[in-house]
Amino acid sequence: MAVTDMIKICPKCGSIRVNWIAGGIAGAVYKCDDCNYVGSFILEIRPEKLDQFRKELNGKK
Repeated sequence: MAVTDMIKICPKCGSIRVNWIAGGIAGAVYKCDDCNYVGSFILEIRPEKLDQFRKELNGKK
């Protein structure tokens, strides 16, 4: 799978509505439009794994 096939998701809420807001030498900073998470730690997963990740994030295995 190519890196371009991965999607960025919020580590706090699992949203795909994550936007790059700053970057440079120190690295990228992202903001989630759904939960307002701001940080440099962001997850990249395959689209078909999104539902599974969200279930695990919410504790519904």
